[in-house]
Amino acid sequence: MKERKTKKLTCIVTGRPLLATREYYDRKIKKCGGEEKLQKTYVCKEVKNLLLKGYNVEKIRKMLNVNIETLDDVSESVINDILNSGRTRFRRINNITTVSNILNPKTDPEVKKFIEHILKDGK
Repeated sequence: MKERKTKKLTCIVTGRPLLATREYYDRKIKKCGGEEKLQKTYVCKEVKNLLLKGYNVEKIRKMLNVNIETLDDVSESVINDILNSGRTRFRRINNITTVSNILNPKTDPEVKKFIEHILKDGK
């Protein structure tokens, strides 16, 4: 029987499949340390980017409208292993905006002067 040219990887967070070329799949196995571990820890690029931004699995599943009935829970230790594995150490990005950034918008000086003028005349 002829060996397939592609292998299926399923994201553990979304359940979405990826048909990977044999070469890509073999590289992932080598990097991960085994086929079984790869299947239990594979996350798609979209999920990995959201994890790096600091979102948790539950929030990502809500954002991507994932049907969770058919998926297993993903432990925090698996997520940490995914983010800390490989050649590059990933750093989670803090996605919190400070209150001062929201409350202190930058305004054109002429517009600011115009608004102040209107406020003075309005009282």
